[in-house]
Amino acid sequence: MLFLACGVARAADPWVSQSDPAVSPPDPVVSQIDVDRWLHTWQSRLGLEEWRIAARIVRQTDLNPDTLGNLKWNSARRIATIKVLDPRDYDMPASQIPQDMERTVVHELVHLELSVLPREGSATVEERVVNRMTEALLGLDRGENYAARLAAGSAQPKIKHAPSATGSASRAN
Repeated sequence: MLFLACGVARAADPWVSQSDPAVSPPDPVVSQIDVDRWLHTWQSRLGLEEWRIAARIVRQTDLNPDTLGNLKWNSARRIATIKVLDPRDYDMPASQIPQDMERTVVHELVHLELSVLPREGSATVEERVVNRMTEALLGLDRGENYAARLAAGSAQPKIKHAPSATGSASRAN
């Protein structure tokens, strides 16, 4: 019975081809290579080259509920890790996911840039400032056709909900 249950679960997995083992799963909407490219580009633009920054695509269970990304850093060692929500956990059109994941990378890098400031203020105020700076940077990069996330009526990303996890997420849904 256990074997049968495993077979059923495997058959339901869209990444597994039961008919032809030579058929590979579809390409992901965003790959680790894409995230690394965005990280390198924006790290350079923001003058954060002295930092060793790694970015990883993670499942929703590795982030706080209702968050799209997370940043952890060590100022003394100049190292940081960015976690970015896996495309499989987004509940939005696939065509919009890459732009939103890049937005998360930029957002977390802006937090890192501001990490030198005293942490006496409100986290809500900081988040609002980081969101505005992120949108301004992306708007400058993309030009006048860029649809800022802060604009009234702009589509907000949705997350497929999973059990909660601990951590210090910073880009909230």
